[in-house]
Amino acid sequence: MGGSAMQGDERGIWMAGASISKEQGNYRWYVLAILTIAQTCHGIDRAIIGLVLKPLGNEFSLSGEQLGILAGLAYGIPFAIAALPFGYAVDRFNRKNLMTFALSAWSGATALCGAATGFWTMLLGRAAVGVAEAGGSPTGMSLLSDYFGTDKRATAIGIWYLSTGIGTALAFFLGGWIVEIYGWRWAFVAAGIPGLMLAPLLFLTIREPKRGQQDAPSEEASGPFRQRAGELLGRPGIFFCIAAITCIATGIYGMSTWLATFLIDSHDLAISSAGMVVAIAYGILGSLGNLVAGWGTDRINAARGGFDPGLTALLGAIIPFLTAITGLAAVGASDTTLAIVLVFAAGIFSSSYNGPIYAVIVTIAGPQLRGLAVSFVQLSANLIGVGLGAWLIGRVADEVGGRDGVAWGIAAAMMFCVVGGILLLLASLQIKKSQVARS
Repeated sequence: MGGSAMQGDERGIWMAGASISKEQGNYRWYVLAILTIAQTCHGIDRAIIGLVLKPLGNEFSLSGEQLGILAGLAYGIPFAIAALPFGYAVDRFNRKNLMTFALSAWSGATALCGAATGFWTMLLGRAAVGVAEAGGSPTGMSLLSDYFGTDKRATAIGIWYLSTGIGTALAFFLGGWIVEIYGWRWAFVAAGIPGLMLAPLLFLTIREPKRGQQDAPSEEASGPFRQRAGELLGRPGIFFCIAAITCIATGIYGMSTWLATFLIDSHDLAISSAGMVVAIAYGILGSLGNLVAGWGTDRINAARGGFDPGLTALLGAIIPFLTAITGLAAVGASDTTLAIVLVFAAGIFSSSYNGPIYAVIVTIAGPQLRGLAVSFVQLSANLIGVGLGAWLIGRVADEVGGRDGVAWGIAAAMMFCVVGGILLLLASLQIKKSQVARS
């Protein structure tokens, strides 16, 4: 009885924001829409490089490893370096202004990538995109957490993460058409324009919310950076969730970046057809998976009496295992139609973990450490995940050679999704253990 009562009390704490969230009215959904569009621009500008690897490599005579560096490390390392300063700023300064600045900067840098004259100028352009995009996720997620309480938080984050799929779909669908007609340079220019147009609207219409208004009162985290970081990473499940997202990002970003090249090399698809497949898989179907996972998690939690971070982490752990199974099957299929069907299945599961797992992270971190928490995730996921995933596949492709080199690289990257699922299981166990210990 004591344990049950304690878990009920904890769920009451997690649900503290539910009763006041309705006060925001329709405006919070407008904020969600604007931030989702901004993050869609983020997705377009990050993903567009994956579409143009083939023509870019041909024009500049680049190896698979060099292309992997441009798609991964050139973006991931600068992103990681900028992540913690942005996280520090998000927890202290006006987030609307930070988001406006970041959106304008990464959009402009993407457009300038179209003027690249070789490997090094493209590397500098991708680095600039990475630095600016480091501000997108921690700022957006911090804002959303102050507009949506725990009763709707996984749903809101799931909707916000539709941006990943929509951005990928637009990059590969419209980008494939632009590349075939106008060339790869204009694909970068077209990718940067939407964010430059959205930035003034975001600045003029989004209001800065009161920090922590959707959460139960808590002690304010203070002190030097090391103390704040230690406090954050000492909270149950946080370290395992960050490590899990890093591993999953290695597999998912690597596969999505090289998937068009895989379809061109192993199945002889035209670049527009390959772009269409990636757009459907990681755009339409990936967005659907994100929405269903976030909504389903909130429904399951509501049916069980309120937000339970241990259960939510457990639900999220299932997804990367399904991603690995379908991804491995896709690159191993010799029949083109079967391979495409399996790619679609992998796309559904690819990023569906985002809503549940980020809901766990931002809720356990609390309002005073939320920006730092998301920045830690972004640092690790981009420095190791995004950077390593794209590079690893390019390196394996060079080593194996031939038309199936990229397929072997993607297969290697899928193993990281398996590790990510295991880490989420450990996060769930640690959170549950902490709940029992407090009972």
